[in-house]
Amino acid sequence: MNDETLQTAAAWAARGDQVALATVVRTYRSAPRPIGSVFAVSSSGEMAGSVSGGCVEGDIYSAAHELFAGGEDAPRLMHYGISDDLALQVGLACGGELWVSLEPYRPRPALRRGAIAHVFGGDQNGRVLCFDADTDGLTGDLTGTLRTVAEEAIAEAVATEASSATDLEDGVTLFVESIHPAPRVVVVGAVDTAEALCRMAGTLGWRTAVVDPRTKFGTKERMPSTDVLLTSWPDKAYPELELEAADHLVVLTHDQKIDDPAISLALNLGVGYVGALGSRRTQEKRNQRLLESGNTEEQIGRIHGPVGLDIGAHSPAETAVAILAEIIAYRSGRSGQRLKDTTGRIHPTAEADA
Repeated sequence: MNDETLQTAAAWAARGDQVALATVVRTYRSAPRPIGSVFAVSSSGEMAGSVSGGCVEGDIYSAAHELFAGGEDAPRLMHYGISDDLALQVGLACGGELWVSLEPYRPRPALRRGAIAHVFGGDQNGRVLCFDADTDGLTGDLTGTLRTVAEEAIAEAVATEASSATDLEDGVTLFVESIHPAPRVVVVGAVDTAEALCRMAGTLGWRTAVVDPRTKFGTKERMPSTDVLLTSWPDKAYPELELEAADHLVVLTHDQKIDDPAISLALNLGVGYVGALGSRRTQEKRNQRLLESGNTEEQIGRIHGPVGLDIGAHSPAETAVAILAEIIAYRSGRSGQRLKDTTGRIHPTAEADA
């Protein structure tokens, strides 16, 4: 989780250590970590985060200590390709390629949503351009045509919530890091599956909220893992949560007085992922009620119901695994099949496909 790694790096720097930060700025084919992943090294020998799952971190660790010894300030771009086991060459066993920037740690702008453009190579090596989407503010020291290119790339990164890297003329690489809130799961129904779902989502670094107007159910004792607990009806809770298209809604109450308006409101707000627990017969009856209340066939077709992947889940924890797995597949545009039965890349990214 990048936030945790950056917080650790900040703590090391605050106590007086030199700190180096490595960032994945480009991948090709099957890379084990996505663009934007970070790995931090302190002059005391500590490490946090990951850029490859263990393939190249040892080499980066050595390079970081060379950086400390040499007092380097400008970033360097390091390339790793396929490993050669016979030659004991550092590389990626998965067969992909990876470009990693390495530079002294610097505090990043406090952005909730926006993007930061980083330049590697050329006469503006190390310069950045930062965009804060909440204030529509643009700051940084990029100049000329490169600034114009960076502004266009930043706009794309904010719109898609996806980081990217582009090779420009004269050996310049432009890396644009997308900054946006962590994914959020909003659960309607403070049942045992909701607690398991929030607990597991928390381990992914995701945000969670539980909504249930039944005050006997919606207690912190029953829902200790959720970030936010609201004992109000969905029409009151959604505005308070500022529910948006990027959220993932899961309805679990089995009570049509709560489920129906919770789903209908979310569909009309354009929430991208709307999941509903219940048997196939329950889904059919609910869908008919939603049609009769004014929802369209297209809207109802977007409901993930019965919610979750078909993994034979029974217990609340197993059901939570099935639901989270479906949400992850939805976010990545994958089918949720067994990897053994697929032929595509295990770690596909827009950058890799390009």
